Amino acid sequence: MVELVERFGMKKLDEEKHKVRKLPDGRIAFRIWLGDGRKATSKLWARKVRKVDTSKENGYAFEGEFFKSYEKYHVTDIILAPYEVVVAVVQDGSWKHPGQRMDIFVALDDGVYVTSSRWETKAEKIETIYKVNEILNFLNSNK
Repeated sequence: MVELVERFGMKKLDEEKHKVRKLPDGRIAFRIWLGDGRKATSKLWARKVRKVDTSKENGYAFEGEFFKSYEKYHVTDIILAPYEVVVAVVQDGSWKHPGQRMDIFVALDDGVYVTSSRWETKAEKIETIYKVNEILNFLNSNK
């Protein structure tokens, strides 16, 4: 899986900051902060991705279940089995320049890795959708 990490410029998730822990059943639990929705240009959300529909040009391209966000704190608890993927639209802006990005989380045997892409323009969304599809295809062909 070193190839996947290098190919997509992934970094290992900070275990202390994100409260990463391995569960007795082998799954990995961690916490992400989606940010302040008032400083984003669209709704913030996180979703486990089982399949990608590249004919769509927005968040509807990702098939899978949503994770509940605690609105007051914009925190989401995630539980993934190894080789599962979560995408999250998170705030990446300020009061003066609101915006967001998409973080792509991948659970591997030795922890959780993350890479990010811009998620504002139509072109950025299409590029990110294809990137997530490529990651899923890589994981499915290398299990």
